[in-house]
Amino acid sequence: MLICSMGNIAFSQNTLQYYISKAELNSPLLQKQNNDNKIINFDLKKYDAIYRSPKVNINSSMIFSPVISRDGSTNKFKLFTSGSSDYLGYDLAATDGGQYQAVISAEQPLFTKKYYKANKAKFELQKAQNKNDVRLTKAELKQTVTHQYILCVQSEKQKENVQKNIKIIGYQINQMKTLVNEGIYKITDLKLLEIELEDNQIEEEQLKGTYIENFNTMNLLCGIKDTTIYKLNTLNLELQTGNADVSIFSRHFKLDSLSLKNKQNVSDLQYLPKLSLLGDAGLNATYRPTPDRLGFSIGLSLKWNLFDGHQKKYDQGKNQLLLSNIAIDQKNFELQNDIKKMNLLNQINNLNKQRILIKKQLSEYDELLKLYKIEIKKGLISVLELKTLINDISSKRKVYINILMAKEILINSYNYRNL
Repeated sequence: MLICSMGNIAFSQNTLQYYISKAELNSPLLQKQNNDNKIINFDLKKYDAIYRSPKVNINSSMIFSPVISRDGSTNKFKLFTSGSSDYLGYDLAATDGGQYQAVISAEQPLFTKKYYKANKAKFELQKAQNKNDVRLTKAELKQTVTHQYILCVQSEKQKENVQKNIKIIGYQINQMKTLVNEGIYKITDLKLLEIELEDNQIEEEQLKGTYIENFNTMNLLCGIKDTTIYKLNTLNLELQTGNADVSIFSRHFKLDSLSLKNKQNVSDLQYLPKLSLLGDAGLNATYRPTPDRLGFSIGLSLKWNLFDGHQKKYDQGKNQLLLSNIAIDQKNFELQNDIKKMNLLNQINNLNKQRILIKKQLSEYDELLKLYKIEIKKGLISVLELKTLINDISSKRKVYINILMAKEILINSYNYRNL
């Protein structure tokens, strides 16, 4: 038997858990969500650098303002004015000797703890949202793969039902040949059973194709390239109780609210005074670059947003409405989800009742089939009656299988909504 490994856990290829683990392993969305978490860590480090580390730059420039001198009744191009009194060009203050600069400057933000703390909270919320999105993605994958697995099992069980018919009809054909030779039944009765056998063989092939199609669809969902078709284990899902903690759906709304509040907190910080320590050192000359023009400067920079047309007030009003929308969406979702879960439970209970009744009926059908087998040997019933009974039993078994699988689908849906 082939085995799939994921971490330290291995699952057989005919189990549901194998396909769920493969779907999680190969999911592009989960892979990108994992990368998103790493991106958030990089963003946090970036903001740590912005608010805690100095910003160091090299500023270098060399500017000349040449003139056309008209001293001595002649026009001469000069890179510097050299004391010209009659010239075309910039004022002497801009043209005398040019401007030379080559300094290293640094800016260190001061008292930034509150800024860093607010942005760190923002990224922590993003990580929490991403973590919840991962849980939701896994839950959706589990539901989707489980649903497809149920369809595979359903088509396999329907095929097995037809195979039971083929076995019963094959047995009756062998019995019928003897009875035809003994003159109890006509050759047409034998032909009727043989045609019925062929019909079931055709249906068997159709169901084989359905199973392969369902199985390949499941492989596609799970990102599995293996073309081998495996027979899957039967499912018996159980209803799961809700989590003691907040559900992944409610947590989604809660995190959205917290994220919006944090966004407002970060926005409010722009109205606080920002103080930075400034400094530079190097060459700064306006005539010519010489060693005695090397120096440094140091100072403070203050930025304070005193008035911007009440934008802060408008943002706060907008965010309050957005928070109200989130609360409305959450309340509506939880109401709808509770109604849907109640409806699913009612459907499951109804299917359980049907299952019990049909199971009892199938048991009675089996007893009736045994009597028919005895009576047909004695020529007491027609082949048409036997054929009708076999088809009735097959149809009832098909209904029973569909009820079992419908119940599994409903439980799968309930468990997803109850996370």
